[in-house]
Amino acid sequence: MTQDSATITGRLLRLPKVQAALKGLLLLGLGIFLFTRITSGTLNYYISQRFDWLAIAAVLGLIVVGLSYRRLLQEADDTLAAPDDHDHSHALSWSGFLLISLPIILGLLVPPRPLGVAALQNRELSIGGLDSVLPAAVGSSLVQESSERTILDWVLAFHQGERPAETDTADVVGFVYFDDAADEAEFTLTRFVVGCCAADAMAVGLPVSVAAGLPSEGALEEGEWVRVVGQFAASTGNNIPVLVAERLEAVPEPNQPYLYP
Repeated sequence: MTQDSATITGRLLRLPKVQAALKGLLLLGLGIFLFTRITSGTLNYYISQRFDWLAIAAVLGLIVVGLSYRRLLQEADDTLAAPDDHDHSHALSWSGFLLISLPIILGLLVPPRPLGVAALQNRELSIGGLDSVLPAAVGSSLVQESSERTILDWVLAFHQGERPAETDTADVVGFVYFDDAADEAEFTLTRFVVGCCAADAMAVGLPVSVAAGLPSEGALEEGEWVRVVGQFAASTGNNIPVLVAERLEAVPEPNQPYLYP
């Protein structure tokens, strides 16, 4: 870009009407982008569902403020020929415009994905210890029907000293993770638990042993989502029982892959 063209674009950017248009478009763009993430459910890949109301409030605020710049556009019509050259402390620069647009650009270029097996490389898988989420989730494991319990419900119950009865049947969904530490299990059925956002997510899992006649470890792919139905057997190497899969089937990834305490 030549010096003359840079001067022209700089003067153009200082015009009140251009400033109002750019700021209004940015706010509306951010509001619409956030709204699409809410309606698609992908916003909860990053934050807990309990904060959805804050996101909705943010969308409303962005759109209302963005639309308010329409009035400034109308008022700026009479001042296009004489922009204020004295005070530009609130003026938006091209670099500022690009920086504020960055979340929208990255959001459109990078498809939203929930945490999965790859995230376990730098996170600890919790099979028995859940002290960090136990206070918030203490009532989670009190589901009366064993078949209604999630992985988190079972792990919390075992953490609190409960042992499964002979009549208890687990019916749980998670993704396959081959954990070398689980000697008696063929894989660990895993889900991420999100308390606030994806940054504080904790992986919890149930060790699973596959009964005779069902697909073996070699037939399963790490990261594959499966549904496991079976009963628990005592484990000698861990303080949590092993789930003996009597039924195992591949399932699609849930619309909401996380569990919440």
